[in-house]
Amino acid sequence: MKDLLCDISAFRYWRLPPQVRALCPPLPRPEEDRQRYDLARNPTAAVALGFPLYTLVRTRNKRTCPASIRQRLFLGELPRESVLETEHGFLVTSPLLTTFIMSRHLTDLQLLLVLAEMCGLFAVCALPAALEAELSRAIDSGAISTTFGWVCCPSEDGIASNLWRRDALVLGGDLDRFCSDVCGMRCGNRFMAVSQLVPLGAASPFEVEAYLLLGLPRALGGEGFCGIELNVEVMLNTSARAIVEKSRVYIDLLLSSPDGRRQVAIECQGKASHGRAGDGLRDADRMTALQAMGYDVLLLTHRQISDEDRFRAIVKAICRMLDAEYRDKSSDEQRAETLLRSELFVDWTKLGVIDGKMPARHKMARSWTAAVLSE
Repeated sequence: MKDLLCDISAFRYWRLPPQVRALCPPLPRPEEDRQRYDLARNPTAAVALGFPLYTLVRTRNKRTCPASIRQRLFLGELPRESVLETEHGFLVTSPLLTTFIMSRHLTDLQLLLVLAEMCGLFAVCALPAALEAELSRAIDSGAISTTFGWVCCPSEDGIASNLWRRDALVLGGDLDRFCSDVCGMRCGNRFMAVSQLVPLGAASPFEVEAYLLLGLPRALGGEGFCGIELNVEVMLNTSARAIVEKSRVYIDLLLSSPDGRRQVAIECQGKASHGRAGDGLRDADRMTALQAMGYDVLLLTHRQISDEDRFRAIVKAICRMLDAEYRDKSSDEQRAETLLRSELFVDWTKLGVIDGKMPARHKMARSWTAAVLSE
């Protein structure tokens, strides 16, 4: 019987680039390692996934308490296609079931961030130094291929970062089907409420943070801009193509006026937090090309969104570009924004980590989405 990894262990697995997984030896089978001595020395468990490992059990009499294992009990029928085989001697919960199980110890916003990564075009993976060195040696020697579909994004100084570019693990239709499967389960309604707010197709944590600050309803701390599109492909006309010498560019965030006549293209600047060197609107030529096609273009930095006063000035500028009226926030909306900001700017490498008891303010934050969306 193979272990079924879930919770934070499965989340770490889904964050591991395939290049790294190719270096990992299989876990020992539980029936051949009853005391888990071999597991404690296994580099996949000890280095790549980290202890304790979280496993899923289906009945109460299957629960055991080895030091290296923590178990999650899941009673009832599992959602469709929610358990997957790996090449490493264990089973793993699907990205969505992984997130659903994690939701028991996450605040609503933390759950939203995890879902945004699963549904996004990126993964955040901080490799231990030993594993990173082993990966470099394997690639340099040709022992493993670099064409796994995951690309490590360079930081501003040109070295590898913790940000990886990949295809989305979860598509919008997958999320809708999963929500219909869990709607009657414990935490199911809360999961569904949070899933309605998930940005699909974000390319970096920066894009997720900017999207939520701009797009969440004001009652949840955002600015309430509707219909924000992420990573929009724009085919350039002849004159714009002559400016940029490309046939297409990508807009990080595209905001439109209610009547659709005005559009603002926002570019998230900063390779360290954005990680898409060569894409988007990286220079004046790209900006000029889009402006020639009728777009207003706004460059956005992480410093601007993390500072409340700077961000408010940006929001007012967007309203002017969209020919929309800016309304000052009420006291309740200001408190909601303060709560949002207190949890939004996190170390993404530690997202979902179980670190003891949840602070009181996090307990208060657990119900903000479900409460507002049910009104």
